Amino acid sequence: MSVPDQKLVLPKQFDNVTKRGIRRDPKGFVTTLLGIEADEFQVIETEQLSMKTHLADSFIRITTGGEQAIVHCEFQTHDSRDAPMPFRMAGYIGSAIEFYKLPIYSHVIYLHPTAGRTDPGLYVQEISGYNIGIQYRVLRLTEMDGQVFLEANRAGLFPFAALMKPPDSLEAPEWISHCARTIDTSTEDESRKKEALADLAILGGLIYDSQTIREAISEAIVQESSIVQYFTEKGIEQGIEQGIEQGIEQGKRQYAVEAILTVLDIRFQNDVAEKLKPFLEAVDDLQRLDHLHRVATKASNLDEFTHALLNLEN
Repeated sequence: MSVPDQKLVLPKQFDNVTKRGIRRDPKGFVTTLLGIEADEFQVIETEQLSMKTHLADSFIRITTGGEQAIVHCEFQTHDSRDAPMPFRMAGYIGSAIEFYKLPIYSHVIYLHPTAGRTDPGLYVQEISGYNIGIQYRVLRLTEMDGQVFLEANRAGLFPFAALMKPPDSLEAPEWISHCARTIDTSTEDESRKKEALADLAILGGLIYDSQTIREAISEAIVQESSIVQYFTEKGIEQGIEQGIEQGIEQGKRQYAVEAILTVLDIRFQNDVAEKLKPFLEAVDDLQRLDHLHRVATKASNLDEFTHALLNLEN
């Protein structure tokens, strides 16, 4: 994808997909993906929390071994470079412990095949008398057996299987088609099927080209006129194929905008950076957004960045 290298935050579109998956099937994420035995599952809406951990992605309250605990899932498309993941996770975990006062099962789940290879899963401070060690689990979807998760019949995990390792008998294009067909045949509720196929298209955009995704989704829904209508009702006049491609393109632009805003937030003032968001969202060219991202990382002050933003045509 032609997007900036500094993946500091999860793009909003991917963020929405991961949260929908957990809301759709919290038990599947906890027991099947993470391998944690539990009896009760309650998704916590982090957007409603007035605490620091609202910056984290997902929390699920569980009952395991008769005791309550919190499962924390932090989703990453790529590596967190400017803010190393162990530092971020130490902050999330510490805030969660303070807020919930319960045991925390914390995880980083990397979506892209190249991400997370160097994440140690551990924050360590070694100072005599002030030693600190905070451990979390690192999961890379590309290393997990996708067919196992499809056969587990956990609805929330179906779209994520496209990023996992396919069986030896299937090449990559055939694998995403297989995932789409599994969603089509295994999901009875039509609204859930529409949602899962849309999520498959968004996640698939991380590693598959748009034509492969179009063909996979089109093949799965060829007999489902209501699902075709669902995609075309999203403001796409040219039908399902163009709809998926445009959705992926929109996700890339949103990704770039979020990356720029994060840099501005870190380097300058958050309230001013947020005021620039509508202007950034009006830029529909990825190369221009990439240029603005470079400017944001190097500008000596916010005025310099604003000047570049308002003079794109010059």
